[in-house]
Amino acid sequence: MNTCLYCKELLTGRVDKKFCNPLCKSAYHNQSLTSAETYIRNINKQLRTNRSALKTACPQGKATVRKEFLLKLGMDFKHLTHSWKSKGGNLYYFCYDYGYTPAIESGKVVIVQKQDYMS
Repeated sequence: MNTCLYCKELLTGRVDKKFCNPLCKSAYHNQSLTSAETYIRNINKQLRTNRSALKTACPQGKATVRKEFLLKLGMDFKHLTHSWKSKGGNLYYFCYDYGYTPAIESGKVVIVQKQDYMS
């Protein structure tokens, strides 16, 4: 008799059956994730959170907001997807299609939505 690969219960039914139910199957595959996969998943989650914070703070395509506001929305300034330097020399840090740069006024950032000319 075969046993479930996750809970070790005896299996009934098909001879090639490996799990007693869908919950055991999911739990078995979830436990097999490596720490590297978990690390990548967490970074991707933070990047999505950053994009959401920038989008919320910048509904019209360009905005100036306080850094504290973005931090309250879950922004982590260490995680970004790419950077872009404008012709004027300003460096923008992007999370997908929303970017930011420090504003002239201390404690604020200028948020922009990616435009075709930024490619």
